[in-house]
Amino acid sequence: MRRARPFLALCLCALLALSGCGEPEPLPSQTDTPEPTPSPTAQPVARFSLGYDPAASLHPITGESQVNQELTGLVYQGLYELDNTFTPQPVLAQSAAVSEDGLTWTFTLKSGAVFSDGTPLTAAHGAASLNAARAAPLYAPRLAGLTGAAAGEDGTLIVTLSAPNGNLPALLDVPIVLEGEEGAAPLGTGYYCYEQAGEQLLLRANPHNASASALPYDAIPLTPASDAASRIAAFDSGEVSCVTTDFTSPYALGYSSSYEATDFPTTTLLYVGFQAGGGMCRSPLVRRAFSMALDREEAVRLDLSGHGDGACLPISPLSGEYSRTAADTLAYDLEQAAALLEEAGYTKQEDGLLYSGRAPAEATLLVNSDNDARQAIADRLAQALEELGVTVTVTRLPWSGYTAALAAGQFDLYLGEVRLTGDFDPTALLAGELNYGGFYSEELSARLAQWRAARGEGRAQAASALWEQFAQEAPIAPVCFKRGSLLMRWGMAANLTPTRANPYYQMDQWITTGYGR
Repeated sequence: MRRARPFLALCLCALLALSGCGEPEPLPSQTDTPEPTPSPTAQPVARFSLGYDPAASLHPITGESQVNQELTGLVYQGLYELDNTFTPQPVLAQSAAVSEDGLTWTFTLKSGAVFSDGTPLTAAHGAASLNAARAAPLYAPRLAGLTGAAAGEDGTLIVTLSAPNGNLPALLDVPIVLEGEEGAAPLGTGYYCYEQAGEQLLLRANPHNASASALPYDAIPLTPASDAASRIAAFDSGEVSCVTTDFTSPYALGYSSSYEATDFPTTTLLYVGFQAGGGMCRSPLVRRAFSMALDREEAVRLDLSGHGDGACLPISPLSGEYSRTAADTLAYDLEQAAALLEEAGYTKQEDGLLYSGRAPAEATLLVNSDNDARQAIADRLAQALEELGVTVTVTRLPWSGYTAALAAGQFDLYLGEVRLTGDFDPTALLAGELNYGGFYSEELSARLAQWRAARGEGRAQAASALWEQFAQEAPIAPVCFKRGSLLMRWGMAANLTPTRANPYYQMDQWITTGYGR
């Protein structure tokens, strides 16, 4: 847990998105993160309260308000939930069986699970929720491989796929709901349920949830906070006790109250993409050399103020399927990078520059000019490449121009960002719609398919083979996975363990320091 002293509001932004997405997004410029020091004058408020958007839907599947979506983990549960190593933990799923071809999963649901009104959970509820999620903007990208969900005659939940996915549970933290009256929030099986008390909307402890007696708060009032300005004001005044933010964004909400901050890992990847169709980056030796020129730890520490996890592979280093052996072959090493460039046919002349024959080693690095943090990382990489003798032109374009240049292939390298799904499937980057550099490898595609299909003990071996091939071909150069931050007003609670999808993960284990229930 990190503690931060008060600091002045800098600028506004949207809260950190916690759900999976396959589209690259602008990575806004960074705000300075305050030094962690306690505030002796701060007085904790005695009532724990959260914000919500009264003008937006509270539906956890079809609703699109990020503020309201952050309440989802308190009211609803999925078949599984991802912890901070991105391991799917069973919640409403008791067990799972997979067909021999890997296309059919059969889930046995947790015995005795009921919704907040006492209605028993059934496979029909699970099937209806998953099928609704397949058509919802928030969940459709991650569930694109599902062809259907249905209740079996024996009470099991049957999910069918278009292609095998041995890590399907990592995608199934979708809320399972019981639809109620039209326009009302559906019921869930989670810690709390929505309750209207006069004009006050609040979360009331769900008496049918097994952890209800261990919750730190019997009721959590919800305070209207529809936009960024109102969220800042509500948090600073104490009307709202807890919020999330992304300190690496220029739009990060600037809170001036005293708070404690707890970071959590995400699936949002910062990476360097290569033009594999021509120029220097056509060579895998050059791509590997450029990957080794990335000082990831310094980039995270200085350019992202520590809010990230350096990664040489497109999977979080916190995951058990991250190969340290493969990653080490791409880690920062300018001496080895120089050797690879020499192997690729480049020699350094008396002017200190690299040449292939008489042609100088030149590269254009594309970066979004709306984003200070991304520009800083681009400048860091450009400086390292110039030390190696490569002449680098950094092209800075606003978001619309940046995306147009990506689509047109007008780059040798570019700095990008993408939010991967919970199973860390990099297909879109390596062979799909985000493969702007035209990379193609039959061998890497085969190993990717094998890893996606692998189950149980076979996944470790398949992951090792995939990342070994990735390290040889270096189709992209990952920089890091960003971290989000949960801000809690000073003295309200301790032992917080927020996750990417649920800021209030394991709330029943919070320590409220005298301000609970």
